[in-house]
Amino acid sequence: MSQSSALSQRGQFRQMYMGLKAQHRLDRIPVILCEGDSWFATPLAMNLLDWIVSPAPADAANGVPLLGQGGLFFRVERSGDQAAPQTAHPGRSMFTEDNVSDLLGWFRHYEFDMVLLSAGGNDFVDTWLHAALAGKSNLSAKAAYDVVAQTGRFEEVRKAYAYFVGAFHAARPNIPILAHTYDYPIKIGVEATLGLDIGAAGVLKKSTGPWIGPNVANVIVGGLPEWQQFARLLIDGFVERVLEPVKQDAALGGAFDYVDLRGNLTDPALWHDEMHPTEAGFHRLAGIFRARLIAKLPPAKR
Repeated sequence: MSQSSALSQRGQFRQMYMGLKAQHRLDRIPVILCEGDSWFATPLAMNLLDWIVSPAPADAANGVPLLGQGGLFFRVERSGDQAAPQTAHPGRSMFTEDNVSDLLGWFRHYEFDMVLLSAGGNDFVDTWLHAALAGKSNLSAKAAYDVVAQTGRFEEVRKAYAYFVGAFHAARPNIPILAHTYDYPIKIGVEATLGLDIGAAGVLKKSTGPWIGPNVANVIVGGLPEWQQFARLLIDGFVERVLEPVKQDAALGGAFDYVDLRGNLTDPALWHDEMHPTEAGFHRLAGIFRARLIAKLPPAKR
């Protein structure tokens, strides 16, 4: 397998793209635009996207699907970004007019083969979740989920997804757009552990969580099992009310799809903190994600 390149600096991407084009290699090397949150960007370890770009040496020997000619990845993801527009930190929302317009400029100018998305998890936690459950107490996991559902948050995120996907589909109708679900969290209330062992980016990371536990501890009764159930319900709701309706939207012509990653990481040892798998956990999920990604590429680029 040829080595993939993941370039977050736009000038570097342009230079690499033009070099591959001059060498007549773009007919077999996929070019992929990536936008997302911490599952694509966390510095805590090799994340989901890192493992897709740079598989483990043993993956090929173990039969894990790989990109045969490598790939060129245009990466603009950032930890903590939300899908839906927000007023508190408008620049930290992905599916907004300004951000979509910016990315479409690149999408139209370069011959991308796919768009990868990781978005929506941050929209339902942290300060938003605190506000949604404010004043509530003695709730079951299901009752707390119903409170969240009644806020209209799922509809907000669905509309944001539909806006992003619709804009990219209109620009280039034949390019697949692939997202993913999140897996069910286990370590509710556990914050991220930072240190020099994960590099300078980890030391400088501003938010270490937890993003769910403190907001449900005094609201949902039953302790950890009920808190975990609440998180599972949130993720199932995200799939059923956001990802699946966008996938089924006839106006998008089947351009959008998602990889279901739920239920794969049942061992607490595969979770780094409340919302992020360990390096080994992300590696396991990446094998699943990469197989779907490859299947959607043009045959010559798989």
